[in-house]
Amino acid sequence: MHPSVDSLFGTDGIRGKANLYPMTPQIALAAGVAAAKVLTSHGQSKNRHRIVVGRDTRLSSRMLEYAFISGVVSQGVDVYELGVLPSPALGSFTKVYEAIGGVMVSASHNPFYDNGLKFFSFDGSKLDSELEKEIEKEIKQFDWLGTEGPTGSQLGNILLLEDATRNYQNLLKSFFPSEMSLKGMRIAIDTANGASFEAAPSLLESYGASVFPFSKEPNGININFNCGSMFPQNIQQAVLMTGADLGIALDGDGDRLVLCDEKGELCDGDDILAILALDFLKKKTLSKNTVVVTVMSNLGLDETLHEEGIRVIRTAVGDRNVAEVLKKEGLSLGGEQSGHIIPFVYSKTADGLLTALIILEIMSSTGTSLGRLKKKLKRYPQRLWNLEVNQKKPLDEIPGLKKLMDEAQASFNGKGRILLRYSGTESKIRLLVEAKDEDQVNKIGQKLLTFLRESLS
Repeated sequence: MHPSVDSLFGTDGIRGKANLYPMTPQIALAAGVAAAKVLTSHGQSKNRHRIVVGRDTRLSSRMLEYAFISGVVSQGVDVYELGVLPSPALGSFTKVYEAIGGVMVSASHNPFYDNGLKFFSFDGSKLDSELEKEIEKEIKQFDWLGTEGPTGSQLGNILLLEDATRNYQNLLKSFFPSEMSLKGMRIAIDTANGASFEAAPSLLESYGASVFPFSKEPNGININFNCGSMFPQNIQQAVLMTGADLGIALDGDGDRLVLCDEKGELCDGDDILAILALDFLKKKTLSKNTVVVTVMSNLGLDETLHEEGIRVIRTAVGDRNVAEVLKKEGLSLGGEQSGHIIPFVYSKTADGLLTALIILEIMSSTGTSLGRLKKKLKRYPQRLWNLEVNQKKPLDEIPGLKKLMDEAQASFNGKGRILLRYSGTESKIRLLVEAKDEDQVNKIGQKLLTFLRESLS
């Protein structure tokens, strides 16, 4: 096992550059064996145990998928191979096909040369951290030369499910009234050359919408490349060019989205959460009148929702953290500013296409444009900086950092905040500064950024 990496799992499974540790076929094979062992030990199925596996459109995804599947079937566990489809579909099918778990081969919004293994539980939610630790322990104990397992008919089977995309579309349709129609709507959609390239445009067209699809021709290396939710300026241009009523930009595996209104103005996760929370409240489907967000959400979201009698709970960054609180508290809506939205009554994990459909249903049933819906959210000036780092040195070990941050925080007089953290999926440190005064945000942000560049260079 590689001596320089203590933990394989980050905030969303195992991730790294494909074919470099820890994202190698060898680790994928060991992960398949480990997942089969751990999930079987916790599974309660009366049938043969099975794991569902899907992938995005990256060049390396099949390589890692096949390695992982080999590990699973070597332990006598069946695999339902779903092919290319969005990761939220994989999560849903884990439950639909009564599997003991699921794995999506994807690095989400990362560049094509990265890849990852996202683990799902039997109920469609992200696998909890305790089970991840068990899997990690099994991977690190994997006997590369002496491993033996079931033989003959006891080996696992691999079943290719060719209708997975259509089944996912039908599942999403089941959440909405049969008479729902988007006829007359013009929708621009950027699928990031990723896992939603087929499912998303055709589903929207089935509702009668005029669809203008972009970044829909994956070739293995163009996923997330200058497109999708990480490059929202493209969907803004597409909306203005096509005269669309709505723009949708998904990421490579389809679990996050950014929207664009009819005037070309962006709607991030906070805008979407505000729209959904107020609609759910009106329809009396907002459980306990509470919404779950992360520490990254704008403070203006809290103020907007509080004025409507809606309570806000904040968690650490990561849609899994949001989902855990939703499950524990029995709530129905949560998400991240980045565009991971979890309508928990429908899905146990973030789903970009499902979220877009809910917004479209609100627009259609109320006759209200997205631009008018998004105006209800108040915002504090906020800015996020991302700085690449060679190593993630503990923040409390950086001399002078705490003093500088304390002084900056005090200057807000309770009307702002600073958030500094390392990315859980990339070699970056993220600095967020938020206050009512935009000049103060930029001034303090630049001061901290200069300090971090010097300290972490």
